[in-house]
Amino acid sequence: MKKAVAIQIPLDWLEGIPPESTTLQHIFRMGLYHYKVERAIAMYTEGVGSLGYIAEQLGLSKRDIIREARLRGIVPDVSEETVREEMANNASYNQ
Repeated sequence: MKKAVAIQIPLDWLEGIPPESTTLQHIFRMGLYHYKVERAIAMYTEGVGSLGYIAEQLGLSKRDIIREARLRGIVPDVSEETVREEMANNASYNQ
């Protein structure tokens, strides 16, 4: 059984946004993803662990964290295995 959390959102935050539940769920998912990415990058720069460890802890893909770090000018220290995984993913994506 899925657990749910109910939150109250001030109506002025929703100005111009359709109050449909699917729209609000989408907005929340986008915000949650953004928060997790920011947290992952902070954890990585603080030396909490490897990209793989942090990705696992936050439920993100290592590939997403690497991409987001690079977009912020952070060059992650990646292993040869990670490079091989990325190259394989890129090769399958380009086919």
